[in-house]
Amino acid sequence: MKVHHTLICFFFLSLQDGNPEVTKAQILHYGVIGGNFKAGFTFNSPGTWKMFCREQCEGENILIKTTDVRAQTGRYSIEYENNVLSVSISKLTESDSGQYRCGLGGSSSSAPFTPFVIFVAEALLDGNDDPAQLKHFDKETGSSLTVGCSFKQAGNRKMFCRGECGGEKILVHTEHVSAQRDRYNIGYVSGVLYVSITQLTKSDSGRYRCLLSGSSSSSSREFEVTVTDAAGPSATTTGSSTPSLTWTGSTEQPEGAASAVLLYVIISLLIIIILSSLAVLIICIKRKSNRGLRTRGNSEGTNMEDVHYENCTPGSTREDSTYQSLHPATRDQDQTYSTLTHHT
Repeated sequence: MKVHHTLICFFFLSLQDGNPEVTKAQILHYGVIGGNFKAGFTFNSPGTWKMFCREQCEGENILIKTTDVRAQTGRYSIEYENNVLSVSISKLTESDSGQYRCGLGGSSSSAPFTPFVIFVAEALLDGNDDPAQLKHFDKETGSSLTVGCSFKQAGNRKMFCRGECGGEKILVHTEHVSAQRDRYNIGYVSGVLYVSITQLTKSDSGRYRCLLSGSSSSSSREFEVTVTDAAGPSATTTGSSTPSLTWTGSTEQPEGAASAVLLYVIISLLIIIILSSLAVLIICIKRKSNRGLRTRGNSEGTNMEDVHYENCTPGSTREDSTYQSLHPATRDQDQTYSTLTHHT
């Protein structure tokens, strides 16, 4: 079955409380990977400035900002006619799922904005696959999953169920084009029933079914989901990871962290250099002080001579002895001695 990949959007009219990702002021749209998105938004008054943004209209989130009636930047384009601003995205990818807004006004700062959400289906189940090969999706906690279920016959009752569609296993059902209950959403566009689960948890693992029933017949599509804890960048799944649809603004890493680390390193190096310099200076001062004390002591003191003594025992007859015994019996009779007395 061929399905047109130009997305027809619709207003999400029957929102209920309980989903932190979608507010009552937002509009939900659905698309398929590789398809095209196009939506028109009517404004009450004409304007000069046209803007198309992702999340908040700041910095790199501004996709298009122009005063022309037509503009294009990469896969994004806008067109303005009779107070209707149409925005488009070509060749949708999983990463295109998220929150958007478009604005029209007399100036870029005063333009009123209309928020909307795009869910990009990771797969389109048309019933032609082998029933024995159940479509399986590997997801991480905190991510979201959108699946498109294509049906040939028309129907007015739409259901999204966990397992068999009965009792408490019916997650959400409606006879309108769209409905929501807690983290579960469904939307019906041109024969395709889109079902979504946001903020996946491990307990969401299991088998699911989307069902479309008419007055005389019904048809369903099934798929299976396995949710595991979020892993590092090297982890692989059966497809690229779908970003979480929690609208908390920009998630850019602060640049101040790297600057703080660099400043810490520089300060540490300076402290090491200063301490090392002080240590060298103290050593030099002590060496100089010791050298000065040694020189002063030699200049003021008595010249010292090396004197060698020999142990001359009594009765020694060595002729070269420097000293002789002064004992009366052994002293040299030819020498003259004087007796020094001390008078007190």
